[in-house]
Amino acid sequence: MKFKAFNKRQYEVLAERYYECLFGNLTSLLWMIGQAPIIALLIVLRWKTLQPTESLYFVISLSAVWFGCINSCGEIAKEKSILKREKLFGINMFSYLLSKVKILSIIGLIETGLFTFILNNQIDLDVNLISFYFPLFGLYFSGMAMGLFISRWCGSVVNAIITVPVMIIPQIVFSKFVLPLDTLKGISVQIEKIMIVKWGFEAIKYSCISKMVFGDYLYSLFFLILIGIVFLILTLIHLCFVED
Repeated sequence: MKFKAFNKRQYEVLAERYYECLFGNLTSLLWMIGQAPIIALLIVLRWKTLQPTESLYFVISLSAVWFGCINSCGEIAKEKSILKREKLFGINMFSYLLSKVKILSIIGLIETGLFTFILNNQIDLDVNLISFYFPLFGLYFSGMAMGLFISRWCGSVVNAIITVPVMIIPQIVFSKFVLPLDTLKGISVQIEKIMIVKWGFEAIKYSCISKMVFGDYLYSLFFLILIGIVFLILTLIHLCFVED
């Protein structure tokens, strides 16, 4: 199957169908959105009486990537048989992928909004709230893109769920937050540069009122979103050119 230009009509129909499927299953939807306030309350429990630290910002960053990735990791794989049939009728893969991105992003806006609201009301984050929210949603977005990539390339929901920790754990292992910067050597330095959490963590850190560096903030935010876009492009390539 070859790449086809964006089809607005198909995009609207597919987005509406996906919305009805996702929002029609309220139990699943509530579990999906509910993870954000649960994790936020656990973070509050640990940091409520403490001053904001880099460890807090790192946990927040990792959590946002997790939300996006776990929400999306099964969303293409579970439709494998349907997608195979619809390819025969000329479904536009670009429109199909963007319909997923749209609905999952709406969920992400709700989820990261709840996450931010709880954290900001219970912990002194020492951040500009708007500057904090952009990288937080960016972390969700790139995590979501990585989840869609996993969902397509793994081919089944079970394999996708198993793969999520394999993609999430390196976000911790190759972080200069976990180990001193001088321990990152050789190829580890390059791997660290393609980690979603690295750029989101740095953007959140630069959103601190006491440490605001606008140029570095935008630089980190740019690479954070860029990684998400790369994951979406790789997913689209697989959708268009690899047969099920």
